[in-house]
Amino acid sequence: MSASAGRKNRGFGLSLLPNSIFAFLLVFLLASLWVPRFFSPGNLSTLLLQASILIILSIGMSLVIIAGGIDLSMGGVLSMCGVIMALCLSQGMHVLAAILVGLACGGLFGLLNGFFVTRMKVPAFIATFGSMGIAQSIANTLSNKRTIYWEEGSHSSILDFLGGNIIRIEFGPEASMIFYVPFLVVLTVIVVGCIIFLFKRTVLGSYTFAIGENEETARLCGIATQKWTLLLYMISGMMASLAALLVLIRTNSMQPTSGDGLEFQAVVAAVLGGNALEGGKGSLYGAVFGALTLYVVRNSLTLKGIDTSTTMIVIGAVLVGGMILNELAARHERARSRKS
Repeated sequence: MSASAGRKNRGFGLSLLPNSIFAFLLVFLLASLWVPRFFSPGNLSTLLLQASILIILSIGMSLVIIAGGIDLSMGGVLSMCGVIMALCLSQGMHVLAAILVGLACGGLFGLLNGFFVTRMKVPAFIATFGSMGIAQSIANTLSNKRTIYWEEGSHSSILDFLGGNIIRIEFGPEASMIFYVPFLVVLTVIVVGCIIFLFKRTVLGSYTFAIGENEETARLCGIATQKWTLLLYMISGMMASLAALLVLIRTNSMQPTSGDGLEFQAVVAAVLGGNALEGGKGSLYGAVFGALTLYVVRNSLTLKGIDTSTTMIVIGAVLVGGMILNELAARHERARSRKS
């Protein structure tokens, strides 16, 4: 019996949950006790809104990592697609057409990454790192390294709607006492829910795991590994463009540097979610909690007045800690498998 079959046959247990769930509960509890304003309704709402962008990115990153790859171009693609959508809006293009253009550009860059990885046999790290530079250069060139704004009108009214709230509850007169659920959070839940559903209920998940565990074996089993890898990188690129849309709606503008460093944070969130960098193992909803954990850390440090440089050091430490935790969990799983 294979290890995966053994996992399916065991009943539900805490050991089957992603490590990121426990990490999230721990840091959430510590932040609630350590930071006075952290648990306020307004801050929790802000936390959900801020984390939505990283959640979208971490899902795309996790798909590629489970398949044994990595996508370091996500930050650059986010900046590029956001700039392209903002330029389309500034020229009066209807918002739906602008969004489609942005999604197409993200998917095209994803296919480009997949082509270099599958057909040209360029290591994923090198291929996507190069694509990040290309995408970021395009964003800087198109925007002249300036923030792009557009005039509000009927062509952009959908953005105003999506930038609003679906729920608003006032617990007091102060802004920190107002709990709200933005439409962007709902949009994130819908997108992530659809991806997880496809991953769990179609061959997308099983093929992705198979490619990550052993690509040659997957090919011999009849899986078109190159086509599926191309698809995964295309999805990753489109998720980056969706994240760009969230940034654009949230800020009503687009900076060509909006995606700087987000690919690194997406890797951290994916690793915290139990996604092994060597491929063949991971969890999409684990990545969601990984992103939430990361933003709880960032949010609490910001409220404490800790500078950005120190925050990045903490994020790096969280990445190393997450990898160590994953390795310990893997050793425990192997030990249990040998005993059974």
